[in-house]
Amino acid sequence: MRVLFRGIGDVLRCAIKTSTGCFFMLFVLQLLFLAGTAHSQERDSVAYENKMMPNGIHLGLDNHKFLYGIHLGFTENKVDIYSTQGGTLHASDEHSFYTGGIRIAVIGEAQLGRCFSLRAMPGVTLFSGLKMESTRGELPVDIKFHPVRIENLRPYLATGIDYGFDFSSLRDDGHNYIKPLNAHDLRYTCSLGVDWYTRVVRVGLELKAGFGLLPLGTGGSNFSYFHNGHTFCIGLNIEG
Repeated sequence: MRVLFRGIGDVLRCAIKTSTGCFFMLFVLQLLFLAGTAHSQERDSVAYENKMMPNGIHLGLDNHKFLYGIHLGFTENKVDIYSTQGGTLHASDEHSFYTGGIRIAVIGEAQLGRCFSLRAMPGVTLFSGLKMESTRGELPVDIKFHPVRIENLRPYLATGIDYGFDFSSLRDDGHNYIKPLNAHDLRYTCSLGVDWYTRVVRVGLELKAGFGLLPLGTGGSNFSYFHNGHTFCIGLNIEG
């Protein structure tokens, strides 16, 4: 648990450097204010045991063992440009930048009790910039921690591992676009999110940060390469 909260702290410290992170944190602060107001009207304990909210909305989705859905997200990716000189890899400080992209994924989530669930979100992330473009296949697996539900809102924390493969590494060396330094990637991820329950589906807004775990590659015959640093994604999840 200590590792989880330390990771969440890293997310908050890094997120303030990006427009995505700032937008999300303002949104979460507003939701927490609304949730705090709603919490003053405590749910009736008998109604909760009968799986019914005071406003008449059932807790059916909370009782499902499995949930499935889709994810649409906007990403901000830190990209570092490297060059090979005399067989040695060199970083170009002036070519470190953030670039935006989109992520599309499917969601499969299994309940592990009232407070935890296991979630997989296989999908594709696409982004480009400065003569580089990337199409990444990703398979993140998370543990979600969601101990409290306030009316129709349920905040949660999540952490996990994300394996990725960059399909742009398969291009011929003669292609105009530079290639990724590492074709394979493994990331530690942390997430902050809020789920909103309706009668039919659950809608979630989530900020996820990913931090690379693998060492840099050594490069090859190309002169220039790009490397993905930490990434941030603000996403919309729809599950049922």
